[in-house]
Amino acid sequence: MEIIVIMFTTLFLYILEGELYRIFWSKGLDAKVCFSQKTAFCGDKCTLGIELANQKLLPLPWLWVKLHVNSALKFDGADKNTNENMYYNALFCIMGWQRITRRLSFTCTRRGYYPIRSFDVIGTSVLFNGKHNKSYDGCALTVYPTLADISGLYDMLHKIEGMTASTGFIDPDPFEFAGVREYMPYDSLKDINFKASAHMGQLMSNKHDPTVKGEVAIFLCMKLLKQSFETERFEYSVSLAAALAEYYVSRGFSVALYSNGLDEADGNYINIPEGTGGGVLSDIFEALARVSYLHTEDTSVLIPDNEENAMAVFISPTVDYPIINLYKSIEENYAFVNWLYPVMEFDAPLAVPPTEDAQVVPVPVGFLKKYN
Repeated sequence: MEIIVIMFTTLFLYILEGELYRIFWSKGLDAKVCFSQKTAFCGDKCTLGIELANQKLLPLPWLWVKLHVNSALKFDGADKNTNENMYYNALFCIMGWQRITRRLSFTCTRRGYYPIRSFDVIGTSVLFNGKHNKSYDGCALTVYPTLADISGLYDMLHKIEGMTASTGFIDPDPFEFAGVREYMPYDSLKDINFKASAHMGQLMSNKHDPTVKGEVAIFLCMKLLKQSFETERFEYSVSLAAALAEYYVSRGFSVALYSNGLDEADGNYINIPEGTGGGVLSDIFEALARVSYLHTEDTSVLIPDNEENAMAVFISPTVDYPIINLYKSIEENYAFVNWLYPVMEFDAPLAVPPTEDAQVVPVPVGFLKKYN
């Protein structure tokens, strides 16, 4: 009889323990994952933090956190993964009124937008009496493209700056002093430099650098033609666009970006209107991080409006008649345009520029393997 009582008591306690955890295991349980930063560049080291907080007396001795992370984020000590996603499964033991934080270091190996849309926390009782699941919201990391080396584009870069200078500055900035000149009737009285006037014996006015030196539009044309090394050349085209945007924004130009590649986050094609400063540069970097050449719109979406005083840079690693016609339409609408034609470094000596004013840009061998 005593054995039967012990057996029923044990069974009752086993069932009670299971019910107790089923009802209360997720009460006061807070879980979140977060990247150490929202944006990064290829090659940057970042961390993924997993935080658990058990705000109740009941301990949780068996707690699993399960999530999917893109394999382009290479975690330290992890085996090389050929699949697109890596499955992460971590076991935690957290006592009552305790908080645990675990940080995982990784290297960003490819540009892109990497969301962890949600993750699961699975708990069970001390006696493994049933498993219980709860989902939590995730986070996202945007990895900007590598900035290509544009030192070989010296002639084009300075030709655009020279043409802008020859047409004059616009929007002078009153806080940017550029020297003095002879006073003109239309000058503001606030610009009269009395010290220089006394020295020269005539009225002299302050000169100011411009708020905006000119407008540069970057056209990134993407069209798959099943050619060799397309991935390398398209990725380098994206890096070229990022480097050119950074170069001209840092020099006070108003910069725009247009591409027929689709944004992987929202499915729209890239259209960043003219802007200056860090704000537009962040928008361009983010768009280039998410742009896809595997799904592209027709090149006709790049046909520009009339921009008589603006300059343009056209980047396309592929050539066909519609792309050449597109380039000609850009030539007709812009004061100056130059085609950058990325080809593999070993093919560059024999590459034929698609137009007379196009410039062949060698893609370094091993460009995509640099951070892998």
